[in-house]
Amino acid sequence: MINLEALMTSTELCSTLTFPTLKKLSVNDVPRGHELADLELDVSFPCFPDVVTIWSSVSKHVRQQLLEEKPQAVSITGLGTFHIKKMHSFENGKMLTFQRPVFSLSKTVAQIRELRHASVPVPGEIEKVQVAYKKTYLDAPYSERVMQHCVQETLNYFYFILKKKEDVDFVLKDIGALAIRGTEVTMAFCEDFLLSLNKSTDMVEKLLTKKWVISDKKVTLFPSHFGRVHQLPQFEMKVVPRRVSLSDAETCKEVESGLGSTGTKGVLVTD
Repeated sequence: MINLEALMTSTELCSTLTFPTLKKLSVNDVPRGHELADLELDVSFPCFPDVVTIWSSVSKHVRQQLLEEKPQAVSITGLGTFHIKKMHSFENGKMLTFQRPVFSLSKTVAQIRELRHASVPVPGEIEKVQVAYKKTYLDAPYSERVMQHCVQETLNYFYFILKKKEDVDFVLKDIGALAIRGTEVTMAFCEDFLLSLNKSTDMVEKLLTKKWVISDKKVTLFPSHFGRVHQLPQFEMKVVPRRVSLSDAETCKEVESGLGSTGTKGVLVTD
C-alpha cells in the first residue's frame, strides 16, 4: 500500500504545497493510527473509502450528468469541463447521429507547461455546472469538506508533477483517462461510456474508427521520454513505452492518432 503521508511529506520538502487532507487518507484503505474524527467519517457506512473512492464518486457524478437526456457541461474546477456534442454522418443513404464526449482542459492546467490544445468553447445553449460535492459526498462516508479538499490537493499534486515536466495519466473511473506526454494532451474515453451514450456497438466502432474519439485502452501505448508515467488518483508509477526522440514519436501512427480528442493535437481549453 502506498504511504500517502510519506509521499506528501516528501513533496512538501521541495515545494510550497501542503497536503493536510491527503496525509490523513490512503490509496487503498484508511491508515491505522488516525482517529475517525480526524477524517470526519460517517461511521454508519460498513467500510471506509480512500482517495480513489472519493475520485470515483466525483467521476460518477460527472458521468451521470453527461448521460442525462439533456446533458449539461460539467466542470471539475482546476481540471477541465466535459460536454456532449451531437454529430451527424450520412452513410449508405441514412443519416446517423452520434453523441461524442468532449473534454475541455482548464487553462490552469494548460498554462503550467504550455500544453498544446485547440481552443473551442462549450456551446452557449448547453448549461454549465460545477461538480456538486453536496451530491458526491452522499456516495462516501467522508464529509463534503474532506472530499472537496481531497480533490483540490490531488490536483495540486497533479500540478506539481506537470511543473517538474513529468508525464501523467489522470484516470476518471468509467469515463476515461487524461494522458499528458510532454506538451501533448489526450483525453481518451472508456468504450462502455461511449456505448452508454450511443446505445450501439456499431456507433461506438464508427466513432473510434473515424478517430472522432480515442479509446482509453490505447493510453498504455502512448510513449514517454521517461518510460514511465504517474497515475492519479492512484498515486502509482506505470511503465509505458519509452520515447527516444521526437522524430520517433512522429513516426508512431498510434500516438499521432491519439493526440487529441478533436482530431487535432491536444484537447480543448476552457476557462
